[in-house]
Amino acid sequence: MIAKDAIRPALRMLGSTGLMVSEIGFGCSSLGGVLDRDGEAEGLRTLQIAMDRGVNLFDTADAYSMGRSEELLGRAIRGRRDQVIIATKGGSRFTPAWKSVVDSRSLLVPFRKALKPFKRYFNLLRHTQKQYDYSPTHLRNALETSLKRLGTDYIDLYQLYNPTQQELEAGQFVDVLERFKREGKIRFYGISCRNANDALICLKYPGVSAIQIVVSLADQEALGGVLIQAAAKGIGVIAREPLAQGFLTADTGRTLAEESARSRGEIRSRERRSKQFEFLVRSDRSLAQAAIQFVLQVHGVSTVIPGMISQEQIDENLGALRAAQLSVSELRQIAETARDTA
Repeated sequence: MIAKDAIRPALRMLGSTGLMVSEIGFGCSSLGGVLDRDGEAEGLRTLQIAMDRGVNLFDTADAYSMGRSEELLGRAIRGRRDQVIIATKGGSRFTPAWKSVVDSRSLLVPFRKALKPFKRYFNLLRHTQKQYDYSPTHLRNALETSLKRLGTDYIDLYQLYNPTQQELEAGQFVDVLERFKREGKIRFYGISCRNANDALICLKYPGVSAIQIVVSLADQEALGGVLIQAAAKGIGVIAREPLAQGFLTADTGRTLAEESARSRGEIRSRERRSKQFEFLVRSDRSLAQAAIQFVLQVHGVSTVIPGMISQEQIDENLGALRAAQLSVSELRQIAETARDTA
């Protein structure tokens, strides 16, 4: 049961789409891990609790856990489709060899505890098996498959997954995405961008309704140019990785960043940048809550999508809405710290 006084996220307009999205959305990238088949019930429960708490934007992708993230979301929203805004992504695929590994995951589940120390290497291997394809044929198949997994006949926001600068400049994706809109299978389309420079290219296409980009205390590259121009053009901004993949939390365990980092040097660099913001921790505000507050205060951000895999994380993330707000002096110190680490 949800407490009557539980705070609910406010709704914000996603650019000029007319879609009203919760200011804190739900990042679904960690749902349905390859070795976590027995975590499906908890994942479904977490999604449903988030909906009950007023979260209505759910961001997933066909590549997340080889489609299992979409499947879980589809099961969670059954009978509640009109209450949610679905944002999913297409354009990536895995090699046949990796698909074979995933198809045999049931054989690996009994050994998941023994395999846990190797999770980082497992994730790095997975990255080498990912390919990208934005051809009309692949995107058509990807979209139809996502619709089936999600159990819906339309997607609110369909996003291209991390296209390169060259692919963005060519703009060959526009025709097929516009066709999907005319068919009523997507309402709007956007781009999940690798970096700020790529995001700037996206802004030149009138049909792009939203961009997704990293925004956090530890990564402020998009502040200024990208967000100002996006707001001026009425393009929505979905801010991902607000917790720097776990480094901007009090979690003492292994973070997502540690499991996905390409090198130990990268891990140390991320950790060093994140630790410089620990001055924001107070008795009435955690570091994670301060991090979410910071992103929500950035002009141009429509919604922020921290990953959530438990009720505890929902409570922590939504707790940012009632925690002590960042002061002017703290915001000034954040800016100075960011300049010193640039």
